[in-house]
Order: sequence, then structure tokens, then C-alpha cells
Amino acid sequence: MKKTLLLLSTLLLGSTFAGCEGWNHHMANHWEQGKQGAADWKVNNDRDAQDHILELDPSPTHLPIYDANYEKTTYNAISHLLATAHPPSGQLEVFDSNRAVLYSTTVNLNNYNDTTNFGRLHAELYSSALVQHWQNDLLKMTLRQSTTPIIPQQGEFLLSREVQDLAVDYNAGAVLISTYSVAPDKVYLNLQLINVDYNTVVAAVSYSIPLGPRTRGMLTGVEIASQNDEGFLQ
Repeated sequence: MKKTLLLLSTLLLGSTFAGCEGWNHHMANHWEQGKQGAADWKVNNDRDAQDHILELDPSPTHLPIYDANYEKTTYNAISHLLATAHPPSGQLEVFDSNRAVLYSTTVNLNNYNDTTNFGRLHAELYSSALVQHWQNDLLKMTLRQSTTPIIPQQGEFLLSREVQDLAVDYNAGAVLISTYSVAPDKVYLNLQLINVDYNTVVAAVSYSIPLGPRTRGMLTGVEIASQNDEGFLQ
């Protein structure tokens, strides 16, 4: 009897993980899994697992002198975003792949109405990477400066009514939202892919890049550094 129960439990557990692999492609290849296979990160009501969340950087915090390769980094971010996407509850697809994807400028997380050369460039890099991965039509949202695609004051709404109406006009199935937040030594970037029909986040990725000279310049509007722009060029 015990052997039968153990076998049934094993089969049930295996089917659960197999179901995850149906939408979470190449699970063991993503750094956030920590170890090979998602099973190693299953909490199963073990509160001690919270002790494993914090990871300290191996080196002291300092002002970086190197910048990220924007093209490769954004390509990797989009690859990760799509590889870990999952459909809304009860659905089979992340979104209708025959419909377009809308995207907008990468905005400052502290002020959704504000962006910089850094944000504008990253929006275009994300869109280029998305085109290289998928064959969906990609449309840029041209909203009024005062309009934001995310409504932070109302947590139950992800997309504003205007963005949803725009998605209907262009027969879009998803919206790609991106934000950045500047720290003393890094810039943190966040991407969300939102299913328009269900107003649900179906994919998300967060990562950081060093606040190197090029990044500092693009965040502060320095296009061509001069000899007087100390700190931008090493």
C-alpha cells in the first residue's frame, strides 16, 4: 500500500513539473532558477526558503567605469522574457500570435511622464530584439505626453483605457511596457508583456546594468562629451 501511494505521489509531482515545462521553455538554463530544474526552488510551505533570497554582490559598491553592451543586453532580456512567458489562467496562448504588439518609450519608474535619451534608445532596442524573435507586427504607441500606459495609483488596472482602446484600433494582442530606475552605481530595468484581452502580465524580466560613463551621459543629456565633462569619459 505504501509503495502504491509513493508511486502515485511521484507521478503526480512529475506531471506538475511537466506542465510547467510546457510554457516555461529551457527552465534549467535561467539564472534565477539557482540550480538545475525548478524543483530545487519549490518552497512547499518552507519559510526557511526566505533565507536564500538575498544575494550580495561579490565586490564593494563603486562608480563603474565600464558600460553594458546595450544591443546584446536588450536582446538577452527579450529572449528571457519570451522564454519564461506563460498564458493567462485557463488559456493556451500567451496572447494571439496573429495580432500586433504595441510598445512605448522606456520611462523613469519614479515619473512615468519622464524619459531620457537612455529610455528612448532602450525602447527601440527592445523593439528591434522583439522583431528578431517573433514575426508579429510591432507598433509604437504615440500617446500624449501626459498619458501613461501604467496607472500606478490603481493597482487593479495595468493598462489605461486609452491604451486599451488603441490596442483595439490596431488589433493588438499585447503591450510591451518598460521602465528604468537609477541607483548610485546601477540602472535597474524592468519589462512587462501584458495581454490586452485579459489585462494580465504574461511575462516579466528585471535586470541591472552598470552606471558607466556612457549611461550617465545618456541619462543626463550629454550627447558629445567634451574635455570639460569630467566623469563621463575615463
